[in-house]
Amino acid sequence: MKITKYLPAAFFLFALVLPGAVWADTSTYDFTGTLSSSFGGSNAVSGQFVIDFSTDSISTFSFITPFGTVDATNYTPFGFDIAGFLGLDFQGPNPSSVELVLWFQTPTPFTTASLHLGALPGIVAIAVPLEVSGGSVANCLDSLPPGTCTIGTGASTFDSGTATLVSTPEPSSLALLVIGLLVPLAVMTRRRLLPRSRAMCEVL
Repeated sequence: MKITKYLPAAFFLFALVLPGAVWADTSTYDFTGTLSSSFGGSNAVSGQFVIDFSTDSISTFSFITPFGTVDATNYTPFGFDIAGFLGLDFQGPNPSSVELVLWFQTPTPFTTASLHLGALPGIVAIAVPLEVSGGSVANCLDSLPPGTCTIGTGASTFDSGTATLVSTPEPSSLALLVIGLLVPLAVMTRRRLLPRSRAMCEVL
């Protein structure tokens, strides 16, 4: 049986599996956005978040807004992946008045995506909690508990925003398994071809 005839199929399997495998782990993104309104002389929102697309869970996040810092101290993260829309909801102690919501219209995973501006499509809006159905917003209207709205209070939609991948996840165990299978296969093929090469050299 010739091992070489299985090489194309093996490499095809590797190419098929690897793209999904490398995205199996968490990915880190930088975010920069501009609010429609200015508060305290600033309308910029910037920060970073880490997301696991297999569970749509956000493990780490930190944003600087005109109202203060949005991080795990006073905020709880939630993720939504519905009908081609990815929603990131960072809820404060009172979600109706303290919340950062970022919506992207993008397949997941992604390398870069622009913030979705305006209202969400009906199919998405009815599938998520009411407080996040209004689209991308930054709200901080309640300074309790202390430290939530440290700079000031206000509420605004976004004019623009972009999330960009800053770290590529390491290959998952599945990708490493495929690589581990291909290496011995290549070695075995080389060993089978060596005698033929030597025989051809002797004939010549």
